[in-house]
Amino acid sequence: MTTYWAELDTNNVVTQVITGVDDLTIEGIPTGEWYSDFVGVPCVQTWIDRDDKTYAGIGYTYNYDTQDFTPPPPPEPVEPPDEP
Repeated sequence: MTTYWAELDTNNVVTQVITGVDDLTIEGIPTGEWYSDFVGVPCVQTWIDRDDKTYAGIGYTYNYDTQDFTPPPPPEPVEPPDEP
């Protein structure tokens, strides 16, 4: 089975989602720690098939307390310029 891992920046914002293996460890290292070491940034697992979790996307923010992701706010609407 495939797993999905979200790469986080220093503000816990997702910069990329990668696929991985469904193993508890890789080379004897816990999987999340192994991916973090491999890519050089924190990686946390995200689930595509769990109703109680939000699947991560670029721009989503990870909360370590809830162990879940929140989407970015919607963009502000752009007002059309006044016609002369």
